[in-house]
Amino acid sequence: MKTEPESISQALIDDVCGRLGRNEAVREALPGGGRIHIDRPLPFLCLYRIPSQPDAGTDRLAVGEASYIIASGDAEHHEGLSSLVKSLAQAMRERFGAFLLVELWSARGGDAETEAAPDDQTPHCRIIAPKTGALTSTLEALEYALETVKVHRDGCRVDVEMSDTVIPDGLPPLLSAEWMRKMQCYGIGIAVRPLYQDAAGETLFPLELRALHRGVSRAMKKAFFAFAKEQTSAEPDHYNVFGRRNVTKAVWEADSALAEIDDAFDFLLQVTPVNSAEAWEAFKESCYRTDPVFSYRPRPFDPAVIKRKLYAVKLEKVEDPTLLHLFVQKREELDRKLTMLQDRESANFLYGSLQAYGTVSKALLETAERMLKAMPPKDRENIEADSDTGTVSAEVFAQMAEAELAYYKQRHPSLASRVQLRSDIVSGAMVSGGDFLISKWAHFPEKRVEALLHHEIGTHVVTYVNGTAQPLKQLHTGLSGYDEMQEGIAVLSEYLCGGLNIARLRILAGRVVAARCLIDGATFNETFSALHETYGFKPKTAFTITTRIYRGGGLTKDAVYLRGLLGIIDYIAEGGAIEPLYVGKIASDHIPLVEELLHRQILVEPPLFPRYLEEAGAVARLKEIREKKLSILDIIERSRS
Repeated sequence: MKTEPESISQALIDDVCGRLGRNEAVREALPGGGRIHIDRPLPFLCLYRIPSQPDAGTDRLAVGEASYIIASGDAEHHEGLSSLVKSLAQAMRERFGAFLLVELWSARGGDAETEAAPDDQTPHCRIIAPKTGALTSTLEALEYALETVKVHRDGCRVDVEMSDTVIPDGLPPLLSAEWMRKMQCYGIGIAVRPLYQDAAGETLFPLELRALHRGVSRAMKKAFFAFAKEQTSAEPDHYNVFGRRNVTKAVWEADSALAEIDDAFDFLLQVTPVNSAEAWEAFKESCYRTDPVFSYRPRPFDPAVIKRKLYAVKLEKVEDPTLLHLFVQKREELDRKLTMLQDRESANFLYGSLQAYGTVSKALLETAERMLKAMPPKDRENIEADSDTGTVSAEVFAQMAEAELAYYKQRHPSLASRVQLRSDIVSGAMVSGGDFLISKWAHFPEKRVEALLHHEIGTHVVTYVNGTAQPLKQLHTGLSGYDEMQEGIAVLSEYLCGGLNIARLRILAGRVVAARCLIDGATFNETFSALHETYGFKPKTAFTITTRIYRGGGLTKDAVYLRGLLGIIDYIAEGGAIEPLYVGKIASDHIPLVEELLHRQILVEPPLFPRYLEEAGAVARLKEIREKKLSILDIIERSRS
């Protein structure tokens, strides 16, 4: 923005209207600490007038919309502001056939009907609108959407008042009622209980404001959508199309800074033992009695120094409530993981894991136990899959992985992922930073090769590459909590391609059981014994599962595989589309946010989709899940065939 002007001049008004006439964005400073931001020509405007008394945070409720004005409420600026709003209203009415002005203010002081008692933190909004039937659907959409807003788990109470005066107390109208009727311009007021500030209006409560802002913003978009559909020539296909498309420099700076911090360390490699092969031999020689001693890579960074950089990222400058929500979530997750790396090999590591990856619920444990009961260890397929016959070497598997990557590179030439044979990873294969890492010591069941390639490359590499194609870097580093959704899709891919066998399903259930043992205080040896003796896992398999769970000091991440699979099965059975899940590395909670950002053209359609989605067998299995609403036990039965 340019230097703040002394007044809202006719030249400024002409410039703003001229740019909108050319379909250009407008972002300018206004006198008295104000601002105008309009993405593109739109049939609405959100307005907040800065009052003379302190009113911390209320302006943020308007900031973030695609078309808004924050302006001084001082009398000296009234005439200029009135002319600006009138010119905008007239220009947009001529373009769209009608125009809606929504003014926001905090209900304090004289507005006793909405004013909060000192100890009342229940959200409350009062909608004020003129007595006209033209806004019936708009008001209904706004009212119903505001009622879904929650702060501190409390729902919002909404009152609707019909009045010819749609302005804050103590401020004059910007447009006369007669002029608005003549010009088919309409006004709505939203008086908000300011639970995000102290009684004096001076101290801001940012967490409360953040929660309220997201809800109010969504409600206004739904109102704009209803108004546009009924009153204007616009033909929107979703309310989110009225969200902001042009984001500020602060967004890109925050996104880049968070991605840089995320890329500065590889969490899983840092918590994975480098001596798992030697530890297995020692454990075997002790007749499975002595807990193994694991060694880890040196940490080439100081977690405290990275945290200093993390909290130097100025998220408070991000205006967009959806993007701010995603960034705050990511900052919290990075903070937890850095604390875990600081606490590696200590008892505190497990507490951080529970925060980052969650616990094992009673329901999840019961499901895992039912699965193990339904898949006894003497199952012939399990014995064959767990044996050393019918396997391919790491070198041969790497060649197959190279061929799979070549398939995707033909469709997206900028794909830069590589296959690496490594001697320092405990699992057979994993994806890190978009590269496919394979343990040089591993052998892979021949029947499972295609399923593993779809799991690792068709899911983890594809979503990484798709994430790198997005303007927001968070989509390739991963939004907060993405692991559960990622692993759920990855395991689902094994089933869709016909490669999810009983042995694999038993391992997923075994990981849940092992994680619960860890949380309940069992030692490594006790958990190993439970898997081996109670549930019938072979010693090497039981050791690998236990190692993955106890690495670093206790990592509950492996429980997300089954939890994620159950979640994705339910999602598909309920009619959820699978394509949006590949836009990048996202969690299930992010699906509506990703769809919003796609509507707003901040995200783009992904360039890659998994190869197996083109195969008739996978399409048929996906259809069966959706139409027959299969459960995990149904999946088990089909995996036997």
